[in-house]
Amino acid sequence: MKLLSKINRTYFKYGLLVFLVADVVIILMSNFILKDELDQQLKLEAEVIAKTLQNKGEFHSIYPTDIAEEISSSELGKNSTKDTLIYEANHDELVPYREFKLYKSINGKNYRIITRLMLMELDDIFSLFTVLISTVLGLIFLLVLLFTHKMNSMLWGTFNKNVELLKQYSFSLEHKLQLNQTGIKEFDDLNLVISKMSDRLEKDYLASKEFSANAAHELQTPLSIIRNKCEDLFSYTELDKKVIDSIREIYVSTDRLSGITKALLLLAKIDHGQFNENEEIILNQFIKSKIDSFDEILEDKKLIINFQSTGNCIIHMDKRLVNLWIQNIIVNAIKYSPDGKEIGINLNNNSLSVSNFGEKAIQHPEQIFNRFYKESEQVDSSGIGLALVKKIADHYKIKSEYVFEEDKHKFNFKLPN
Repeated sequence: MKLLSKINRTYFKYGLLVFLVADVVIILMSNFILKDELDQQLKLEAEVIAKTLQNKGEFHSIYPTDIAEEISSSELGKNSTKDTLIYEANHDELVPYREFKLYKSINGKNYRIITRLMLMELDDIFSLFTVLISTVLGLIFLLVLLFTHKMNSMLWGTFNKNVELLKQYSFSLEHKLQLNQTGIKEFDDLNLVISKMSDRLEKDYLASKEFSANAAHELQTPLSIIRNKCEDLFSYTELDKKVIDSIREIYVSTDRLSGITKALLLLAKIDHGQFNENEEIILNQFIKSKIDSFDEILEDKKLIINFQSTGNCIIHMDKRLVNLWIQNIIVNAIKYSPDGKEIGINLNNNSLSVSNFGEKAIQHPEQIFNRFYKESEQVDSSGIGLALVKKIADHYKIKSEYVFEEDKHKFNFKLPN
């Protein structure tokens, strides 16, 4: 969830709670004020009736709203206000009233003066007032919410732009990271920390890149010299077989070390993002031409590659990496396939699958794509081929999977859409 969405949801949740509480409180207060005003009006009418009795000695009651009754001294009580129900024959129903009773001695006589007001009109006023208050508070709440959302969007706008700059930033690009100033201290402090960190990482990246290139170059020179010297020694006829075998072992190991060095340099270049020349490649045709280049090896091992594909599978990759990717996949299948067996390659728009027969499953399948992993030290392999395959696949967001089923080692690659 985005931070802005979380903030807005929090505002909405607590704002709604405050709105409901405020609405209830205001409505209750309004009800209290309206009833108090009504009570004051009833008391005032009762005093008017009392004054009429005092001046004229009589009052003609109007049932059920204005009543003056002469009572005995024993019936005198305390003044009171309450809600009551009075039956109205005209409507054949009980009607709610607000009632005030005033007990008073006037001109030597005791009176009970009752004033009433119908509550139905008050209820209508109260309902209208409630709707009005709720509507006004609701509009205020929505306006505050919209204003808060707008303000947050403005405040976070520059921050979001900086996030996009960070997403697009790469050490392989020539320009430096330039973040926008927000005018907000906390965000600007964060920008400063990120800029300093990116500068340090860029220096480390360039140092690592330079070291990889220098190391590969410096290693290739002495390895080439050793290889050339071994070739020169092969031309001497007076050397015995034991010496020649030792020289051959040195030559093979040197050649293998040279291959490992080149592979490690290639892995470093992929890590550094130095392969960005993507082009449209028809993978079907590419795999077919690659299979043809292994004809001699396949013939020597009496292997058959059964290549099946549906339609043209088009991918966008650096051609050099596609070449290495497919080559290492096929080489691995050929190397570990028993003589005289079949290698299966299946390709469609979504996936590539390569399988070869094997006597048994490997002991640590989760490590098969690790660098320098070998199931057995007796196997003539650098242990980098599948690591290179995985690295190239990851570079292009291709999911890699290894399984052993039906006496076959299967490598499945899910191609990106």
